[in-house]
This record gives sequence, structure tokens and C-alpha cells, in this order.
Amino acid sequence: MKLEILNKIGEKVDEMTLGKAFEYKVSQELLALYINYLRNALRDPIANAKDRSEVSGGGHKPYKQKGTGRSRQGSIRSPLWVGGGVTFGPSSEQNWHQRMSKRMKKQVMAGIIGRLVTEKKCIGIDDLTFAAPKTSEAVEIMTKMNIECKTCVIFSEKDKNAGKSFRNIAGVISMYVDKLNVIDLLSCGKVIITKEALIVLDERYNKEIK
Repeated sequence: MKLEILNKIGEKVDEMTLGKAFEYKVSQELLALYINYLRNALRDPIANAKDRSEVSGGGHKPYKQKGTGRSRQGSIRSPLWVGGGVTFGPSSEQNWHQRMSKRMKKQVMAGIIGRLVTEKKCIGIDDLTFAAPKTSEAVEIMTKMNIECKTCVIFSEKDKNAGKSFRNIAGVISMYVDKLNVIDLLSCGKVIITKEALIVLDERYNKEIK
């Protein structure tokens, strides 16, 4: 699998061959599993309802067992009473986190990047080093590459000025190579990735996915 490497004005300057890990075919089931894993990791159980053990009052029997003509009741905390506890209500102690192996997560990420390359949605760029954060320079780069859709730009850790420049552009998601998000990648029409970030990903995935 090969990817053309362009310069800042959109001219081809190199070509990079990606390893076999990027040829992994991600099934819809595995992709759905990974997306649910990510979303549940962000989920915060805020909703909470008190059960009968948490409701105040009801320390004694509300009325005697027999002779009243009414149904038997042992406590006003019962879910049958107004103001009583809630049966099967939401709890703030609910744990939504799921487990997924590191190997499976890396297979999904490598497969998604490989799919983007195959579908011509991924653009390699040789260098995105900025002397200082400058949004106008980032806009100029995207204009010369004729990119007008929602775009994700992936940098290496050293390209912090570029990250600050691209994040000010509407419709652009800045992402560092060590913090990839498959949901953001799939939501974009184009993905720009630096050559150095590609080398990092190629070494990481081809080393651990065999």
C-alpha cells in the first residue's frame, strides 16, 4: 500500500510504502464494538434515583396488619407509595466501561487508516513545521490542496505550532498521532497526515500487529 507525499503547495515530492498492518479489513461488527467502547468510556452516569433503602422515613408500620380493610403495608418507603423508593431506577454507581484488548484497538486503527488511503481520502504531507502559530498559513495550505470538506489533520508531537494553527479553522480537527480518535477520522471527508506521523504509525502497528 503506497501513499503519495505532497509538500505545502500540493506538489508530489515523495511516496511512502505502508506496512501490511494497514491492509487489515475491519469488519462492521469490530468497528461498532470499538466505537461503543469509546463512547462508553466517555459516558458519565449522572442520573440517580433512590431505592427504598435510601428514602427517608418509614421506620414503622404505617397501620396495623388487619382490621382496616386496606392492603397490607410494611413501610411508606415501598415503591407502591407516593414518595417511596424507585424500583430498578438509574444509579450513579453504574459502570458503563467496556473492555477491549490493545491488539483489537490497534487493528481497528490501522485498518481505518488503510481504508482512508485506499479510498483516496488520506493526504500525506512532508512537513508541517510552523515557526509560530499562524492560522492564515494553515488556511493557505488547505487552499492550495483544494480541500473544502471537513478535515482531520494528524501531527507528530513536535508540530505543536501547526496544531494550534489548524484548530482555529472551522471544520478542521487537529489530532496528535498518539491520541487518534476513530470517530473523528470516520466523520471527516479528508485526512491530512504528516510524513513523520506516518512513520510513527507504521512502526507502531507493524511491530505489534502480525
